[in-house]
Amino acid sequence: MVTRVLTRRRFLAFSTSGIAAALLTACAATPAPAPAEATGVAAGETVAPAPPAGEVVELRFEDEAEVGPEGFKVFTDVLIPQFEEANPGIKVTFEPAIGDWSQKITAQMAAGDAPDVMVAYGNAAREWMEAEQLLPLEEEFTSDELSDFYEGQLVAFNVNNHLYEIPKYVSTVALSYNKDLMDEAGLDYPTDDWTWDDFLMAADKLTVRDDSGKASQWGYRVAQNYIAHWVWQNGGEWMDKDAMGTKILIDQPKAVEALKFNWDILYTYKYSPSAQEAEGVGSWDFFQTGKLGLHEAHSWQVTDFIARNNFAYDYSLLPHKELSVGHIFADGYGVYAGTKHKAESIKLLRFMTSPEAEREMCTSVLGLQPSRKSVAPVWDTESQGAKAGLNVKAFSDMAAIARLDPYFKNHAKVREIFVPIWDSIWVTGTMGLEEGLTELCTKINEYLATVT
Repeated sequence: MVTRVLTRRRFLAFSTSGIAAALLTACAATPAPAPAEATGVAAGETVAPAPPAGEVVELRFEDEAEVGPEGFKVFTDVLIPQFEEANPGIKVTFEPAIGDWSQKITAQMAAGDAPDVMVAYGNAAREWMEAEQLLPLEEEFTSDELSDFYEGQLVAFNVNNHLYEIPKYVSTVALSYNKDLMDEAGLDYPTDDWTWDDFLMAADKLTVRDDSGKASQWGYRVAQNYIAHWVWQNGGEWMDKDAMGTKILIDQPKAVEALKFNWDILYTYKYSPSAQEAEGVGSWDFFQTGKLGLHEAHSWQVTDFIARNNFAYDYSLLPHKELSVGHIFADGYGVYAGTKHKAESIKLLRFMTSPEAEREMCTSVLGLQPSRKSVAPVWDTESQGAKAGLNVKAFSDMAAIARLDPYFKNHAKVREIFVPIWDSIWVTGTMGLEEGLTELCTKINEYLATVT
């Protein structure tokens, strides 16, 4: 059975504050020899012989695992031993990222004592990059090496003309659907040609309410915090740049139309559970209840669905309108700018982002969609999802047409303005859509005008 752990992605997706967690200690098993190309050594570089006794470099490496202890073992029992076998002069201590680990790392950076290499994504990673707490990497990787990664992620990691991270894996979105509920409703399964109209029709048929209006199942749950691709699919824009936006644009007609489509699903048609109806079931866990017909699944959920879903389901491309566009997120590894072992840390970073390491993360219980395009076929055919007979290739296809999750210049401050108004629109319903978008865009753009 998979043991769940508290992760920042689950409970702190829009905040970098919370309760600091104590570190776990993990022991590494005796490794199998690593292939020569999986050593963290650049092309043409030879592996240095082991240094004299007493000169071993000790590195600290921090990472998370949505699936808990089983996931941590991929690092402690497989990847780290492979790296140490190929680099006998380096010893790596693994520090599991649990609880509010991002706040803990921020505090460690302030104290000058952060891990040498760490997972970094979301709001916290953006703050670390903007504060130059991560080591610039543009001199360490060639353009040919970087060309294997999805461009959207590299855009996210380029701040002030410096590349601060290398992608770890790609988190993207595809449509998951409950085959049992669709069969009961007499619906054909989604196809790659599905439009918004097809999606809306299915959401209608999949929503079941009794005479009193109480729902026993819903067609779809609006994911208002990951909704930018709807705007893009309608030909609109979320902001004025691909990254580090300086103006928000979601009050423009194409964007408003896309947001209204989702707002109507929630409030007008009631195909989506309200915050009250969904109370006690987090957005990451709702599809697993078996009461939701359609769901926008993130690729890191594939192994979770395998472990928890007791119904038939599968994946397809997102529905489209004017454009077919996906949504990609920036998940990577960075090197602490204050590391005392730059060369060794970069060597570990290079290994953890190698095709061999991504293959292991992809096919193991971690089930992480590879950020290297060259490893995408492994995800499509050898990952746990593929072996379970699921169409996980839908995630690869969506990654190929995906755009980066929007973030703004001085993003943390923008979030302070954005979140309360956004929640008033989508969660409490105390503010109408058009009214809320007008207020939100006015306030954010007034602020951004002072920092650009």
